[in-house]
Order: sequence, then C-alpha cells, then structure tokens
Amino acid sequence: MNMPGPGLSRRVAQASRVALICIAASSALRAQAATVTLLDYRTTVPAGWTARKPSSSARLAEYVVPAKGEASAAEVVVYFFGKGQGGTVESNLTRWKGQFSIPDGSPVPETVTRDSSGAFPITFAEYHGTYRRGVGMGSPDSVRTDQALLAGIAETPRGTMFIQIFGPAARVTNERDGFMKFVRGLRESSSPRGPTR
Repeated sequence: MNMPGPGLSRRVAQASRVALICIAASSALRAQAATVTLLDYRTTVPAGWTARKPSSSARLAEYVVPAKGEASAAEVVVYFFGKGQGGTVESNLTRWKGQFSIPDGSPVPETVTRDSSGAFPITFAEYHGTYRRGVGMGSPDSVRTDQALLAGIAETPRGTMFIQIFGPAARVTNERDGFMKFVRGLRESSSPRGPTR
C-alpha cells in the first residue's frame, strides 16, 4: 500500500484549515443575523445590539447599543400599547419634540420623513438637543445634554409600534442606518407573538 506523500499531507492540512475558517465565518454571520418577531412581523437585529428583558408589558423588545469610541451606549425600545392605542402619529411627534430643548432657546431641529414603500406606513422622526425623557414632558432628573432620539412609528394592521433609539447624539447618529434597516425590515411572519432570538 502506498503512503501519501508530503505534498498530499500539506494539501489535506490546508483544506482542513480552510474548512474550519469557513465554519467559523458561517457561525459569525449567523450570530450577526439574529432576528426578532414583533406582532408577528420579523426583522433582523443589527450586529452589536444586545437584547435585554423588557422592563414593562408595553415594551415588546429592548436592546442596548454598546458604547463606541467617544460615544456612550444608546438604547433601543419597541413599544406597543395595544391595537388602536398609543396616540396618533402627530401627537407623538409633538410630545417627543417637546421633550427636547436647545440651550440658546432656538427651535429644536426636527426631521420627519414618511415611508409608504412597504407593507404599511412608517413615519421616522429625529430630534437633537437637551433631552428630558419620560412620561409626558419627562422628569427633571432625566435631563441629558447632547442627546438624540430617532423614532419609527410603524402603523401595522395588528397595531402601531413605536420604535426608538435614544442616547448620546454621536452614538444614535452612528446607528442610524442600522436602526432604519431594523424598522424598514419588518416583514410578515408566521412565528408566535413576542420577541424571539
């Protein structure tokens, strides 16, 4: 019986290394492509977002967006108050804008866009400045400077979801594209209700 030569052994070892690298890369891609189901709509969670247990029954999902460089961590919350609940799009935009102020008293910058290209309308709103977060106009101890809020209001047939990312302006700005894909990526799913991973 002929024994394999050194050239064949090297090729087998190299092929094994390539296979292991491919397996590791595939596992990494699967880890980055975690999905969540919200009101029977599935979307892909951006890589780097860390899920945490929702702190109330009005929250379908919560994520922490870790600090990066000079910017501190941001948070993502998906709210659902029940079908027909949570207020109109305009009342929420007015309330969110009212939670912001600019130190010199100038008007709060507001960017509002409406997207009707998907299965249901989505309104996006973005605000920057000093943020007083909380119920109504927010509480005095929640005031933070140089903050941003980017919100998506998804008016689905099952009810309206209010999806927000908020925190230091630099961190929110850095996550804008991932957040927009997360909201726009909502697609019909046959999975059970509630967040899944």
